[in-house]
Amino acid sequence: MDGGKTIQSFLKEDLIDKVIITQFPILLGGGTPLFGMLKQPLKFTLTDNKVVLNELLQTSYQRKRSTSP
Repeated sequence: MDGGKTIQSFLKEDLIDKVIITQFPILLGGGTPLFGMLKQPLKFTLTDNKVVLNELLQTSYQRKRSTSP
């Protein structure tokens, strides 16, 4: 999925277990915040970090979920 509003909707329903963020070397300014406000902090673990197409940084995270009910 892609885009701030789409990601925010999936986060609100607690449907995201993996996040891949690709950073482009361009500052656009403005726009919709990627994650928006959350009811509580969500914890993730870094799983991968690589350079794509010689200039894009792609970072992958896996959600850390508690095992207690």
